[in-house]
Amino acid sequence: MRILLTNDDGWSAVGIRELALALFAQGHELMIAAPEENMSCIGHALTLRRPLHARRVDVPGLEGVRAYAIDGTPADCVRLALGNLDFSPDVVVSGINDAPNIGTDAVYSGTVSAAVEGFMVDVPSVAVAKDSFDLDYMDEAAGYFAELLPELMRFFDDGPAVLNVNFPSVPRSEYRGIRTAPLQLQTYELRFDERLEEDGRIAYYVRPGKTTVPSGTEYTDERAVRDGFVVITPLTYDMTDYKRFDKAARLFERNV
Repeated sequence: MRILLTNDDGWSAVGIRELALALFAQGHELMIAAPEENMSCIGHALTLRRPLHARRVDVPGLEGVRAYAIDGTPADCVRLALGNLDFSPDVVVSGINDAPNIGTDAVYSGTVSAAVEGFMVDVPSVAVAKDSFDLDYMDEAAGYFAELLPELMRFFDDGPAVLNVNFPSVPRSEYRGIRTAPLQLQTYELRFDERLEEDGRIAYYVRPGKTTVPSGTEYTDERAVRDGFVVITPLTYDMTDYKRFDKAARLFERNV
């Protein structure tokens, strides 16, 4: 299988290297095209007001694998790899992110956005993350994903799509199984911490933390991964609110 690997943590991040090693060991043909620097939480941004540059890099243990550090966003990396770097993958795999992409995180995640970008240009795509802000068990998650990938590819039999996969932050031996679940809605801390700088300006610093929004959904991705399951969520970029589409039509449609 031909696999384009990318992420938002940067080309030298442990997660993408462990994932590349695991997939390479399975005999897949890889190309890495990932940001030069950490681009976490940049969402689906594209670089439009300056040129992009792709620098060939060497990834330890992956001699012979083409790898590029790109001075752009995760979505830029996917577009440049597919459009200019002469690689036609069977699937785009984005990750492994060393932080969860559960719930509303998916809206902000550069890792998820890179996968969505692949889907938008008709390439099956998978975003991968681990539910913690550390590197514990990253190699085990990567190995499990490499074994799971052929099964995930069956989801794309009827055409390109995007899957969001999150691993629990426990040893592989403690995985309880696999669940499919919808994204959990969450809210983030709104107020910034304020600090007075030497020049008199006020600096605003993001406060960490988010709150789960109560939901009638029986089982969400957040709950599943915290229960020890690998959780898979199909995603799409169509932002149409179909539940309220008819209401909008009733209120606003008219002939002049």
